[in-house]
Amino acid sequence: MKIGLAEVNVTPPLGMQIPGYGPKSRLSTGLKDELFAKAMVIESGEAVLAFIVIDILSLELDSSDRIRNRVHAYTGIPAEQVMVSCTHTHTGPPRPLDEAALAYYPTLEAKAADAAILAYGNREEAKIGCGRGSEDSVAFNRRFFMKNGGLQTNPGVLNPNIDRPEGPIDPEVLVVRIDNAQGEPLGIVSNYAVHTDCVGGTEYSGDYPAYISRTIKQLYGETVVSLFFQGACGNINHIDVLGRHDPKVIPHRVRMGNILGREIAKVRDKTTTDSSEVALSAASRFVSVSERALREHEVKWAHSTLAALRDVPDDELSGRQAMEKARAEQRLESLRQPLGSREYEVQAVAIGDLAVVALPAEIFVEFGLEIKEKSPYPYTIINELANGSGNGYVCTPEAFDRGGYEPTGTKFAEEAGGLFVSAALELLNELHGRSQ
Repeated sequence: MKIGLAEVNVTPPLGMQIPGYGPKSRLSTGLKDELFAKAMVIESGEAVLAFIVIDILSLELDSSDRIRNRVHAYTGIPAEQVMVSCTHTHTGPPRPLDEAALAYYPTLEAKAADAAILAYGNREEAKIGCGRGSEDSVAFNRRFFMKNGGLQTNPGVLNPNIDRPEGPIDPEVLVVRIDNAQGEPLGIVSNYAVHTDCVGGTEYSGDYPAYISRTIKQLYGETVVSLFFQGACGNINHIDVLGRHDPKVIPHRVRMGNILGREIAKVRDKTTTDSSEVALSAASRFVSVSERALREHEVKWAHSTLAALRDVPDDELSGRQAMEKARAEQRLESLRQPLGSREYEVQAVAIGDLAVVALPAEIFVEFGLEIKEKSPYPYTIINELANGSGNGYVCTPEAFDRGGYEPTGTKFAEEAGGLFVSAALELLNELHGRSQ
């Protein structure tokens, strides 16, 4: 077995728009953390797999395809055996919506592919091992039942009207230890489910995964690559409504990155590695998902939102107001358009006892937990926002009934989550059957 890892800086120039908070202009003015594309290539027997993770909010299908095709052109790895995903940082590169951003994207795509090409060139004899830990102090379900009977997303810290959270979190911290033949650390793959939206402001940042990487490098050396796969966190974020942590004392990204980094290190150090070959396999399935029709209460919400903001000048809107206005306008505009559908890729790869499931969009945690529970593999990583899915929420049917921010803003039909789960489990069982 041979494994190579690499990381390539993809930080855009200053002055570009930072996405993540609707259309309100937020031009970058500085830098908290460099942004990276990181990659791992693993070869065992005749099979080769490549994984690329980019510090970016989301990535469109055409960009993902160009990255995969470039990797194939330079390494021979089939495009369908390349997985491209996003950390979902809300303080990363722009979306390709204006002239400056469009000029940046060819560089971003080339560098993201180059990370895998370099990792391919860095391959050396290696051994891996998988382990799991748990951390429940940095992730919270962000949808709450209120005492008035309604449901609200992010109702605010110490809001006295909060009753209880709507759903669970996924506290599992999955870790893949990667050492060279001499037992020295090459890299660590980690997986956890919580939104990378802890920073705000106008400075580029990789959010808490950047601090996980800092912790890993401090412990094991600057050349050790920390590869973070974002879990199913569509309804999970860092906000503790009980107000137990003051971000003015320790910023969320620092506290979370350090806590998760130490848990990852603890699991890594207790995990044994195997120097033998492991079975590698990959499979994909394309799932057709329709756009959904708006419900009556959503149409009323759109009209009331626009009416409430009608007299507020655009340059005086808060970030939240600007996002809600844009969302309301999009909802009403959609009423004038026929419902469409799109093909989304669900990908699964197996590395011995480990499976990685690549899902499109922002997946509610309930779907990730279901896949893990039913997976035939001892270790299963959920890797959302993968393979050019864009962004948008894949909500539970109950969430559509209850309302809140996520179902109001998504175009995914209510059956999308079930379709993705079914496809993922079919692929996992198919791969597991091959190894028997």
